[in-house]
Formats: sequence, C-alpha cells, structure tokens
Amino acid sequence: MNAIGNMGRVATVAALAALLAACGGKPGGEPAAGAKDKDMGETVDELDEAAAESAGGMQCPPKARKELAGPDIVGLKLGMRYDEALATARCALGANAVVNEEKRWFDDLDTQGVELGPQTFTIMQGRFRPCDYAREWQECDGKYKWEHRDEAINVAAPGAPGKEQVVAIWRSQYFPEGKRPTVDATLAALKGKYGEPQVMTENADSGNALHAGSWDLVWVRAPDGAPMTEPNPLFHACQYGISGKADGSFHASWREGCGLNIRAEVYRSRGNPALAGELHVSMMNQDALARHKRATEDELRRVGDARRAEEVQQAGGSGDVKL
Repeated sequence: MNAIGNMGRVATVAALAALLAACGGKPGGEPAAGAKDKDMGETVDELDEAAAESAGGMQCPPKARKELAGPDIVGLKLGMRYDEALATARCALGANAVVNEEKRWFDDLDTQGVELGPQTFTIMQGRFRPCDYAREWQECDGKYKWEHRDEAINVAAPGAPGKEQVVAIWRSQYFPEGKRPTVDATLAALKGKYGEPQVMTENADSGNALHAGSWDLVWVRAPDGAPMTEPNPLFHACQYGISGKADGSFHASWREGCGLNIRAEVYRSRGNPALAGELHVSMMNQDALARHKRATEDELRRVGDARRAEEVQQAGGSGDVKL
C-alpha cells in the first residue's frame, strides 16, 4: 500500500460554485432536485445556477472526453490530463480564482533525476486581501490573508513529463448564511449523482462551535465497477482510502483490489442543523492509481536510463583521462 498523508502544504484560491454542478457520467442517475422549504435555505438547483454564472465570461473547455467514463466532481474526472483538469477547475470556480501548483505528490517516487512538471494544484475562492507580513505573518497563506474561504478544489495529477493524469480529486464548500442548502437536499443530490452509498453514517453533535453533527457517505467499488459489500474481505480495507478537506489536511491511500472510492462529508450548521454548513467530496480509483504509479516509475526509469546512457556516450568521446 502507498499513501499520501497531510497535504496541507498545498494552498491556493477559487470562486463560489454550486453544490454539485457537474458534467459527464452519473452512475447513480440524474441529480435529485432539491425541494424548496420556506425559510430553510437555498435549493440545490439555485446553487447550480450560481455556479453556472461563476465563470465570469471565461472560455470554458468542452465537457470531459467520452473515453473518460465514470462520475465527476464539478466536471473533473479521474484520468483527465493535467491541463484539461486545470482548465475545467478554473472555469468552475471563476475568473478570479487563484491557483497554486506543486511539483511533488508521490512522497516516495524516485524521479531518476528527471525534472517533473506540476503534479498537483489547489484552487480556492472567497474573500481575501494582501497579507501584512509584518503584523500577521502567521495568518498569511502565500501572499494573502483569507477572511472567508467559499470553495476549494485540490487535484492530484502526477506522472512523468507529458503523462500527468488525474488520480484523486477533493472539493470543499463552505456555505455562507443565506446560501445554505438543506441537509436533506444535499443528501438527496449526492445519492442522485453517485447512487446509494455503501456506507452512510450520521455522527452526533460533538459540541463543535461551527457544526451540529454530520453525515458521512462512502461509495466503494471493486476494480470491475461492482459495488463492494460487507462479505467482501477487502470491503473495510477499501472504503476509507480517501478523505479530508481540499484547503487543508487531506489523505489518500490505495491498494490493488480496490476500485472507485468516493467519500462525502456533510456538516450541519450550528445555527440551524437542518441546513448544511459545509460539504466535502473526494474521489479516486485505488486500483487505477496503483497502476498509474507503476507506469510512472517505469517511464521515469526509462527516461533516466536513456539520459545516463547518453551522458556516458558523450563522456567517452571527450578524450583520455589525464592523471
């Protein structure tokens, strides 16, 4: 098993988007429409309309390539190229989104001396201003101080140069007052998009100052796409491969024999537990990720061997060693 632990070092900026605005395949059918309850917050449909307007006139890329089957998160799909994933995320979060890229994702990857391109990006949106390093350096996130993060997306797309590929996606949304969907509508939208989860747990109110309990939904499938259930000996090992918040600490671990893994965490608002204050959704395919890592290692080894052989050939023609 391989693992990436706390990736909080990746920081960035992005724009307000919808609850589950997306394009591409939906194995669980069409998203359920949120019923509007009086004084119970925004519906999912209204939030989707806000997301459609968030691009700010940007030239958006086409929907995901047809060969990329499976579900998405706000139009992002596993298997996308790095460039198309970044363009899709920028379009989803708006023209004023700020992006941070990192050139490392696999912690134990031997690069064979090959210079890697960006391997992961985070994009966030919200209220921020330039940070005063002299007075508030501990609160600075790069050049900015955040007053409120509305949304964050982190995408891991590691690979050898030219072969970077999306292997994991995290999305976090922090709904402001007056724009919070109902918890019931949020759960219905998640089930409508991804199908019935294999695990659905309600967590009691823990006394957190911001949250009044939460729901944890997990979808776990075998490599052939079939839902995993309790009798499968790998069920418990596979179900919690991915978790966390896109703008802070997040986690991914993988093993062969585990397929698509989606997790959603819905946090109830402290002010009104019937409304969702936060939503975190993450996705990866563990078996595909393991195969991609092996392919990346093989390609880097091939490129590294070719470079070393060329250097030896050039050195051999440079004349005799003088002692």
